[in-house]
Order: sequence, then C-alpha cells, then structure tokens
Amino acid sequence: MNFKAACYDAYHDYRDIYIYYPDKSIITMVSENANAKRSVEIGYMTLITGLLEILEEANGIEITEDMMNMNGKRRGEHVGKKLGTNKTPEKALLEFIEYVRPYYDIEIIESKKTKNGFKADIKFNRCMIKDLSKNRGISIKNPLCRNTHGFIEGALSFMTANQVDLNTPITGWDVCNGCIEFKEKRDRFRFY
Repeated sequence: MNFKAACYDAYHDYRDIYIYYPDKSIITMVSENANAKRSVEIGYMTLITGLLEILEEANGIEITEDMMNMNGKRRGEHVGKKLGTNKTPEKALLEFIEYVRPYYDIEIIESKKTKNGFKADIKFNRCMIKDLSKNRGISIKNPLCRNTHGFIEGALSFMTANQVDLNTPITGWDVCNGCIEFKEKRDRFRFY
C-alpha cells in the first residue's frame, strides 16, 4: 500500500499513529511502542501520586504545594538559561510557548503593556499533567499544577529579569485559562 504522509502526534492522542491514504481514508494504529510508552506514563504518574500523598501526609498540603512550586521554579530557571536572557516579556513568552509545545499547548488570548510591565491572558488547550492524570484515572493534584506554575514563572522570570506571576482562576479537564503578569523586580533592600 502506498500512503501519502504519516503524522505522529506524540501527546494529544497518546502516540497513536495516523496514516493518510491517497483516497482520503485515515487509519489509526496504536503501535506496541505506543502502548509501552503509555504504560511507562501510567507508571510515572503512579509513582508521582504516591510521592505526593506521602509529602502531603508528612508536611500538609500547603507546604507540599510550596515545595512543588519551588521545584518547578528551579526547573524553569534551567529552561530560561537555555533559551537566553535579556528578552522582552513578549519575546520570552513566545519563545517559551514554542519550547514547551510538546508538553503544553498554550495560546495567548490577549496581551498588552501595563503601567507596571506586561500582561498576557493565556489558555492551556493541552497540559501534560492533565493528560497523565486523565490517563491514570485520577483527579488533577493541585501540587502538580503548582509545579507547572513555578516552572512557567521560573523560566519567564529568568529570561526577562522580571517578577512573573501566573494565576489560573479557571481550571478544568478541557481547558485552563490564566493570566501571566510581568513586573519589574523590586529591590527588597536599598543601601545608599
């Protein structure tokens, strides 16, 4: 059989392979490799869920969320270092969104300069954490979302040398909406 093109969607459809034939028919195949990778994802999510439960029991939910946020910020700073510094918020946000596209599908709804810096309303169309949680059949753990927040804030803060805050007041299985605010960092202490 001749086929026109093959596309590989690694995340949204859990590594199903679509083959498009000249007669416009589409065949979906799930390879053994895809099933193995899906099993690995389930294993990782089981491990992460278990670790979070232990952390929550030992430290409480609030401290666990703070720990996950700090972990995300540190990982984000490493990504920010890879992507470069001294960028405008607009450019940093676009480069970051492109970099994380395999894991997060983030759409900028509206962006504008503000009195204190820059603000962007965003929408998460797809999120690695939600995909893994849904695949495992568990509810989305708030500490995992806090880890993602920290990751985004850490990367963008490192890239722009701004204070970056991500707020996602609307969350759900299908989509999450949020706002990223960039503000100039304030000196905590001034010595004259």
